[in-house]
Amino acid sequence: MELFRGFRVDMRKRSYMPQKVTLQNINWKKILIWTGSIVAALILLLFIGGVILQNKLPEMLKSRVYSSSDSLYRIEFADMDVSLLVGSVQLEQVHLIPDTAVFSAIEAQDAPANLIDLKSASVRISGVNVLKLIFSKRLNASSLTIDQPDIVLMNMLDTVRVDTAEKKALYARLPEFLKEAQLGVVRVSDLSYVEQKKADTTQRKGQWNGLTFAFERVALDSLSPQDSNSFWFCQDIRMDSRNVRFASADGMYEFSMGAIRASVRSGDFSVIDFKVIPQYPEIEFSRRLGKQGDRYNFVFAKIGASGINFKALETTGKLDVSGITLEDAELRIFNNKSLPPGGGIVTRNFPHLALQRLDLPVVVDTLSLKNLAVYYKELNPDSGKPGTVFFTQLYGSLHNISNDSTQWKVDPWGKSTFKTNFMGKVPLDVSINFLLPDQDGAFNYSGTLGASDARLFNELLEPLALARVESGKMQKLTFSVKANRFGSTANVQMLYSDLKVNLLKKDGSVLKKKGLLSFLANTFVVKNSNPRKAGEAPLRADVKHEHPQDRSFFNLMWKSIFTGIKDNLGIPDL
Repeated sequence: MELFRGFRVDMRKRSYMPQKVTLQNINWKKILIWTGSIVAALILLLFIGGVILQNKLPEMLKSRVYSSSDSLYRIEFADMDVSLLVGSVQLEQVHLIPDTAVFSAIEAQDAPANLIDLKSASVRISGVNVLKLIFSKRLNASSLTIDQPDIVLMNMLDTVRVDTAEKKALYARLPEFLKEAQLGVVRVSDLSYVEQKKADTTQRKGQWNGLTFAFERVALDSLSPQDSNSFWFCQDIRMDSRNVRFASADGMYEFSMGAIRASVRSGDFSVIDFKVIPQYPEIEFSRRLGKQGDRYNFVFAKIGASGINFKALETTGKLDVSGITLEDAELRIFNNKSLPPGGGIVTRNFPHLALQRLDLPVVVDTLSLKNLAVYYKELNPDSGKPGTVFFTQLYGSLHNISNDSTQWKVDPWGKSTFKTNFMGKVPLDVSINFLLPDQDGAFNYSGTLGASDARLFNELLEPLALARVESGKMQKLTFSVKANRFGSTANVQMLYSDLKVNLLKKDGSVLKKKGLLSFLANTFVVKNSNPRKAGEAPLRADVKHEHPQDRSFFNLMWKSIFTGIKDNLGIPDL
């Protein structure tokens, strides 16, 4: 018993009193070695996998693009870098090449309307599960960046075709490998874009350069169009482009924008320092044009739009905008009347007629103009000199700008009011109303011009009417005009006193007074005051103006009033 008792005691001491575990007892060295070995093995496996993919993926990608496009496209690139460790793929000097011979062999009803030729300095995908992309054929990545893409869109059809394929939802037209793809952000940096007819590089439209934008939280799934917070499969599309350029196809103009900023989610859009720059001086421009036509030179410090309903644009195809603002702008227009008539139908570009031709239904609640200056300059072949009419510090607003027939039923009139300074000095109030649905571009306008020295009109009368006001005071000018693209009827009344006018003739490069004719005109023709005598009712001029179809909207507005002014003054057409 003593033996067993001793044994129990001994067992209790050795078995039932466990040792206390401490940090000093842990073999950190072994743990670190094992952990490091596992991490190193994983890195090695990822490296080996990356090397294998580095060798195999280029041909796999080329084959995939070729087969998924039914041999219509192939892709070439100078280099591909694959990293399984960080989940990135980078292509250098990428070129997506359409095959026009394959296109020609496609059945007409199945042929796409456009082909795309794309070049890019680099294409980078990061945060991508490369293995999932290869085996499950689904693209999921944190970002896709396309640097300096150069896109040529080739219009392959001679006529616009509307068929079942074109009516399909955008999701249904996506390639299979892009369906259900998810991307955190897609960045496009410094895009160049141009359209051309088929493969003919001589038939190109204007070219854009410098566009930069980002598609945020992209989900290419079938439910995205029903999501009220998404637009074109994105939660937001942001544009932040600098030094954007657009060159017209004929080489006559360049359009530049210092900055373009926009956000689909906020519904805002702004352009800073927008310029329409003619590429030649006035006379050279008109000679290159070879016919009468307007030369435009515009500068806008800021153009802004707010309350743009992009979701309605996606779902209904209608662009609805709360407000557009044009700020601190200068618009200069020049026309050389010594050239042959243009022959084209410029009146088709009257504001509301041009709006009617847009394929996109548009409704703009308010367009605000803040501090604009407008100059219209015309070279008269009879005098050999240009005359300029201009308006400064123009402020105003236009309401109900629309080409949507549904909106026309609510209100068919676009209405506007403006305040400005005529010839930079005299206050002028004008109201213009457009009958938006009218096929002949019907509109009306009325206004009042304040008091001034009558000699203010010489800048117009001398070159355009071969007449010069020597003295006189104008108290008030009122006008009311009804017009369409074919002409106008105007009621113009000019109140003035002590007017003396001399008629002019061209003598070489100068204009000289016609002595006898000026005397006879002031004695028998020119009305020296209106009203003629105290207590008499003032005279009004009711005039008609036939508008040539190759001349602009602004030309019609100005000439209608100018004809009435000459009639008020009694200046004859010579």
